[in-house]
Amino acid sequence: MKVAITIPTMNRPDFLLRQFEFYELMNSPHPIYILDSSNEKNAEKLKEGIKKFKKFEITYQWAPPGKDSLYQILPLVKEKYCIQMGDDDIMIPKTISECADFLEEHPDYGTCAGRQVNIRFRQEDYSKPYGLIEQQTSTSSRSIENEDMLARIKSFWFNPVFISFAVTRVETERSIRNITRHFSLAGRMTEFLLASILIISGKSKMLDKLGYVMQISGLRYSLDHNPSFLYVDFMLSPSVGEQWSICEKGFSEIIQEKGVPEKESLKIVKWIFILYLARQFTLETGWLSVGQGESAPARRNLFKKLRYFISSKPLLKSIYYKFYPPSYVDRPESKYFNDFKIVKDFLEKNR
Repeated sequence: MKVAITIPTMNRPDFLLRQFEFYELMNSPHPIYILDSSNEKNAEKLKEGIKKFKKFEITYQWAPPGKDSLYQILPLVKEKYCIQMGDDDIMIPKTISECADFLEEHPDYGTCAGRQVNIRFRQEDYSKPYGLIEQQTSTSSRSIENEDMLARIKSFWFNPVFISFAVTRVETERSIRNITRHFSLAGRMTEFLLASILIISGKSKMLDKLGYVMQISGLRYSLDHNPSFLYVDFMLSPSVGEQWSICEKGFSEIIQEKGVPEKESLKIVKWIFILYLARQFTLETGWLSVGQGESAPARRNLFKKLRYFISSKPLLKSIYYKFYPPSYVDRPESKYFNDFKIVKDFLEKNR
């Protein structure tokens, strides 16, 4: 099944054209919808580069930088399902198709995604479109399948997964962007609304397949355009009252569509925001735990020694990986190795 890929971008045509090269190589069937906020030079470079790709549809639209303008391109989307992507990331087309197929067969699920891995190039290639991969994380994400909406949202914000780049229904995406269009694309309120509305839209499924490769570089957008901007600064900023009024009204209307009375929906929105705040403040005060004991590192070192011993014994290694396949995608024993190798070879051989 085809999935609409929506990509907001700004002044990174080389990364976006790299995506298209990969999708053409993979015979991707998925149409792409670009919302470009680049300057004139980079916008022209992107529009010219698009002309060479013939195997899939590419719809281009320009919008002023700043606020989330993805709502402007959604009326052009013809597909039932969509996924938002970063302009410097790469998705596995066949996994995205399977995610849409899953949602089609399971109407009680609101999102579906494959596993995500983050990569970093070596220092000399760090912020380039192509280069040698120096580091990659283990695969991440998990399913959240509570039947109750409030149980799902509590589980999510206590231990968040990166749900923003999951396949969802276009109607859900429209309801999100109708609210977030008032806020910055990479802003705090957009982050809160995007994740929260996706998780209340239905259960969340993670397929046990590689689905998304995120490149970590020095070119990623920062929340509210300032990496040192803490959440307490946001909460004390003069604009937060106006932002909250828009957020509360729009979010409560979505909850009311699920049969919840207006008064109760407003309480739920506040409760969800409190969960989100608790998560943010926990992250920003994590440095307080430094120096409070070495038990966790000691356990990790013991586990690493055990793994090293097993890996040195071929028979033990084959038995162990049969029951516990490695989550690190660069190991041949990993079930994600073949898909990751295709991405790795593409990025490194084109450097």
